[in-house]
Amino acid sequence: MRVCVFGGTNPATNPKYYGVAETLGKMLVENGFEKVFGGNRHGVLAQIHKEYVEKNAPNTVILPEAYKDDLKEMKTDKVVFTNTICTRLEAMLEKAEAIVVMPGGIGTMHEFWTAIECRRAEEFDFEVILLNYDNFYKHQIAFFDFIGENGFTKIGKGGAPYKIEPKDLFTIVSTPEEVIEKLNAVKKAKGR
Repeated sequence: MRVCVFGGTNPATNPKYYGVAETLGKMLVENGFEKVFGGNRHGVLAQIHKEYVEKNAPNTVILPEAYKDDLKEMKTDKVVFTNTICTRLEAMLEKAEAIVVMPGGIGTMHEFWTAIECRRAEEFDFEVILLNYDNFYKHQIAFFDFIGENGFTKIGKGGAPYKIEPKDLFTIVSTPEEVIEKLNAVKKAKGR
């Protein structure tokens, strides 16, 4: 099963997030999940990618031509180039059978919100798993609740008469073990 991983690529990331990313990378490989990601040699994504390279596990890097220098010193099975950041995200979503969102910055937030909007609009059928390690996403979750409290979120194509709850669009977990548990449940449901 192909799992698209979103996450931070800043080399100045707090090291505690590297540890959880390395653990998740090992577990993804051990459980036979193919990785699709936006490609970078820094941050939490690099820690996950390192595990795939060490185990020679299947992975695909998708990135815009403007970022091709990010491939220097990176090994990967397959590279897909796109014209823009937006077309990169679309290509990642098209390949995904599940999405895992690691701690990250602006790009990660863009990917996360786009994925859940595409899921809400039924453009894609994938599970979105938000890894809220060390309560990293508490403000995002609170913001989701805030916009709901003010009537700005509705579920269904074109909106429906009831509010969205986060559990309707994504699953919040706190540990790599919970990520794997959820992914294995998705894999079983898809008959993989």
